[in-house]
Formats: sequence, structure tokens, C-alpha cells
Amino acid sequence: MHDLRRSVIIGALAIVASSCGSDPPPPMSGIVECRGNSCVCPSSGPCHINCLGDCDLQCAGAGTCDFECGADCEAACTGSGLCTVRLGPDGTTSCTGSSGCDVTCSGNCTVKCPGSGDCVARCAAGSICKIEQCSGQITECANNVRVCGGKCP
Repeated sequence: MHDLRRSVIIGALAIVASSCGSDPPPPMSGIVECRGNSCVCPSSGPCHINCLGDCDLQCAGAGTCDFECGADCEAACTGSGLCTVRLGPDGTTSCTGSSGCDVTCSGNCTVKCPGSGDCVARCAAGSICKIEQCSGQITECANNVRVCGGKCP
């Protein structure tokens, strides 16, 4: 009974910690800190955020982050965990962390890659994905995929 009560309390705290100031809050899981449309995943565990509008998302911890967001979204992958991002049209991702980014763009997008991990940009047909600030070589791959600092997936 004690373990069940502890699990319920931990679950309730996780829900409270993951709520954003927007109405309704975007679907998410893991530990997330939000203010308006700005959300940060600061923890060491996995984090998922699906923001439906113009958002500012940051993956700052050691855990993996999985972001989905709409048009004009900004995502920053500053931590040491792998960062997977699905951007809407005219979105921007900055990959300054050490583990790398895997970014899928549904429209034109910009992926900045000054970090030490590989950056993968997967661009929808007919769209332009720009890779900027790549400290290594940019490799053109099949299916409109570009990679900074690594091999084709």
C-alpha cells in the first residue's frame, strides 16, 4: 500500500511539474518547465513535447528530447542527450550540445550545428533545409537529407 501511495504522489507531482501556462497545455511527458510557449527539458530522463503553435523549446539536460512543433518554432538542443525535432514551416533548431540532433522539417527550415554532435536535417519534398554554422563537412544524402559532421543515416 505504501508503494502504491508513493507512485500516486510521484505521478501527481510529475503532472504538476509538466504543466505549461498556455491554455490548453501542449501534450508532453517527462519533467518539463514551461512559461507561456517557452518550455525547457532540464532533467536527465526522456522528455517529449508536442507544441501546436509558435514555440520556444529547449533540451538542456542529459536525457533524450523529442520535440514536435508548428510553424515558426524555435528549438535549442543544448544538452548532452540526443535531440529529435520535428519542425513546422520556417522553424529553426540550434544544436549546440554534444550528442547531436535529428531534425525533420515539414517545410523550409534552418538547422544550426555549432555543437560537437552530428546534425541530421531531413527535409520534406519541395522544401529547403539550410544547415548553418557546421564545424565539419556537410554531406548530401538520398531523400533530401543533409548531415553535418557525420555519415548519411
